[in-house]
Amino acid sequence: MPLQQYMLAVLQGQGGLPPSAQLDEATRVKYLEGSRNRIRALAERRGNPLALYLLSMENNDMDLLRRAADGGNVQALNALGTVLIEQAMATDPADTNSVKSLLKDSFECFRRAADKKDANGLFNLGMCYMQGFGCRANGMLAFESFRTAAEAGHPEAINNIGGCYRDGLIVQQNFATSVRWFAKSAELGNAYGQLNYALALQRGEGVPKDLTKSIELLKASAAQGCAEAMDVYGMCYHDGIGVAKDFDLAVAWFSKSAQLGFPSAMENLSFCYERGEGVERSEMRSMLWKMRARAARGDKAAAEWLESDAVPKED
Repeated sequence: MPLQQYMLAVLQGQGGLPPSAQLDEATRVKYLEGSRNRIRALAERRGNPLALYLLSMENNDMDLLRRAADGGNVQALNALGTVLIEQAMATDPADTNSVKSLLKDSFECFRRAADKKDANGLFNLGMCYMQGFGCRANGMLAFESFRTAAEAGHPEAINNIGGCYRDGLIVQQNFATSVRWFAKSAELGNAYGQLNYALALQRGEGVPKDLTKSIELLKASAAQGCAEAMDVYGMCYHDGIGVAKDFDLAVAWFSKSAQLGFPSAMENLSFCYERGEGVERSEMRSMLWKMRARAARGDKAAAEWLESDAVPKED
């Protein structure tokens, strides 16, 4: 019981827990304080990998996380692998040896988790094979990893399988098959599954058009914080796709998406300011959002300009 209570309390800050598992603050603190000493004893005296992982999560302790991963805890292996990729992305690309070492270590973490048939480990391993992180890019191995994770019910892997069939990546393009995978991912509440199923319904790709259901799915995905869904949802209001035209709502959703760094939403905001749709017409704001979009897409000149004194000040 102490282990379960401590785990539940620690995971409150990680997100994704069902409503039935969510605790009020008083209960969370009670569980932490009532269980922490026993968990620490399990970690320090017995070297229990799960206890080490939970302590590392509460204290953001990399040493404990590494010990938990060394002990074979799959949650720790996935968490450490993710941290190593983040470190690699933050490392100067010119330092190729460090980047390669971090990515190789990350790949090894995910491989060990996948070897234990862990769905998250399989999904992460698939992403490494897809991107060539710590290994040679191999589309077939990526697909096989996603497929195994999908069979274990991993929502993101299920969505990725759908994406492969939709885009003809690794497998032959088949919209009817892709939409079945997207629908399954959406049913599991995955934001990208909801988005992709919504787009298929909007376009009639592999499924009859259903704009009403498409709008419902876009709204659900946007509510989960998916920036791309916010942008598409805003475009529906802008163009009147499945809903009545409403430039004010379009701008509101474009703005939410743009604040999360989504370039297409920034471009749509630029267009709205240029035309005065949902906002007061402003060539200056239109230009700013256009440059922000370019910077977000990797244009170094645009990024440097946005950091310069030449940028006009918004009211």
